[in-house]
Amino acid sequence: MKRRWRKKVTGEPTEVNITAFMNLMVILVPFLLITAVFSRITILELNLPTEGAPSKEVARDEKEQLQLEVIVRRNVIEIGDRKRGLLKSVAVAADGSHLQQVSDMLQQIKARFPDKKDITLLLETDTSYDRLVGMMDTLRIARVERDGEIVMAELFPAISIGDAPAGKLRTVKRNTP
Repeated sequence: MKRRWRKKVTGEPTEVNITAFMNLMVILVPFLLITAVFSRITILELNLPTEGAPSKEVARDEKEQLQLEVIVRRNVIEIGDRKRGLLKSVAVAADGSHLQQVSDMLQQIKARFPDKKDITLLLETDTSYDRLVGMMDTLRIARVERDGEIVMAELFPAISIGDAPAGKLRTVKRNTP
């Protein structure tokens, strides 16, 4: 004999009590919205130095143009031209005053070459991230005082990053009459 199990059929469906769940949502949703952090991410586009043989016309123009490089070493920052050599060497100071000297030199270069927008930043392998970001900010913009107000002036926004060469740059030979 087989027994058949049958569920008892009741006339009324069971009621789901969601009052406790609704109370929890009333408390959690505003709390989560208040504590949410809305962050803004800033992206800075970087260029890698390109390799390749330029055409003859481009090579002729490059001889006349400035190819600005900033080399960040442990104790010194070298500002130079790839073709001509070292323009200025700035000793690194613990208080960060060396960044102002670099900015002053770059402002002088920008005054002579106002259309120049690109610069190459070369770093030693053990350079810290904070130092990299500080140097990139120094290369991109400068604080200039105009009419009693401090204005952010654009220097070299197109930054290429690479590894620093092992040796120091040679100094620029100046033509003195």
